[in-house]
Amino acid sequence: MSANKNQERPQRRPKATTRKRRDEVLATATRLFHEKGYDATSIQDISDELGLLKGSLYYYISTKEDLLFEIIQSYHEETRAYFDDIVQSTLPVVDKLRTFIETETAHTAHHLAKSSLFAREWRSLTAEHREVIVAERDRHDAFVRECIIAGQESGEFRSSLDPRLAAFGILGMVTSVYRWYREDGPSSAEEVGQAFAEMLISGLRHHPA
Repeated sequence: MSANKNQERPQRRPKATTRKRRDEVLATATRLFHEKGYDATSIQDISDELGLLKGSLYYYISTKEDLLFEIIQSYHEETRAYFDDIVQSTLPVVDKLRTFIETETAHTAHHLAKSSLFAREWRSLTAEHREVIVAERDRHDAFVRECIIAGQESGEFRSSLDPRLAAFGILGMVTSVYRWYREDGPSSAEEVGQAFAEMLISGLRHHPA
């Protein structure tokens, strides 16, 4: 009787195995969303790539949209690891902004698939999920603006600059890296970040006549 009861119990996957398989699902979905686009990628595509039945994939995910949200959220969590440290640092404002540009650019280049989804596919999320993503984007925008304004007040940055437009330009340049950067290219991710920081900080500076 006891043996029969044991046979009737559903088989539970070991936690380590489940976690590993779920990581594979996330990695595969990230790659396919990046290569084909979110709308053009189906749950069946992801299942086929993983060698799973479509129904089996739902053991690891809820919906395709939840999968996209989790991928973008994981990208945000990775950026917070350095972003919060930069914001809270006691560096002079110019050095703080320079560090942000260098670090954010290099991070974008090192995570091309995720950064492309962050930049292109967030609009595919539901309003509730978009609100979370936009709030994180706004933190970066506010930080850059505050740095520019502080630099203007100290006389290091040109007072004629519109902080809002300047922040848009900086963030647009940094986040565009996913469009063209290649790991086998002539410059490393860190070198691109340093070059961007040099150009952008130089453009912001007040140059006495």
